[in-house]
Amino acid sequence: MSELNSISLFDTILYKTYLPEYLDNKDFMSVCDEHTDKAISNAKNLIDERNKKFKTDVKDHGMSYHSGAEMYKDKRFDNFQLLIKNTARNILEDQGFNLSDYSIDYTEMWIQKFAYEGGGHQDTHVHWDNHISGFYFVECSDRTSKPVFHDPRPGRMMLNLPIKDHSKLCAAMERQIVSVKPGSLLLFNSWLPHQFSVDNGIDPFRFIHFNLQAKMNGKK
Repeated sequence: MSELNSISLFDTILYKTYLPEYLDNKDFMSVCDEHTDKAISNAKNLIDERNKKFKTDVKDHGMSYHSGAEMYKDKRFDNFQLLIKNTARNILEDQGFNLSDYSIDYTEMWIQKFAYEGGGHQDTHVHWDNHISGFYFVECSDRTSKPVFHDPRPGRMMLNLPIKDHSKLCAAMERQIVSVKPGSLLLFNSWLPHQFSVDNGIDPFRFIHFNLQAKMNGKK
């Protein structure tokens, strides 16, 4: 048999970098703290209603404090949101897309904090009608929740075979846990299924989530 060459088709790419400087920026952290505090305050009624329903004090177990989705409009975030927006455009162009008639803009950006009492998580999902999504991690550790990415090809789920070694990234892997630290930035195509594993409530876990869309110029 002649040499067997492999050709990679339809790659799934995750982009990762480290930007700790924002965590030392007072204006940036003020925006994060203000939106987090408001989200926690807004959830008090929900916690009270849940306690009445279950007739016990479950505190905030299993909850996720979710801010409003327009953080990118805060002027104190200008440098950060512009960096993300330009990077998103560069990613799409590098992937081969022609954006000469398109502008990149946010559809949403929010901050999330998982429950103090543990149990915070996100089920597997995608972000429809967007093109680039991502996370910036404000608070996390090796004892907190982690992002998990899933193979976007649903057809392989029916025919998957046992994997030799789950600790090694390989073509057989159906999902991948990504390690992060405070200041980590992840970006990916919005069609990539992802989730957050259950948090144990040991250390604080807080991150910024954003979605961007390529819009044809002249269209709202």
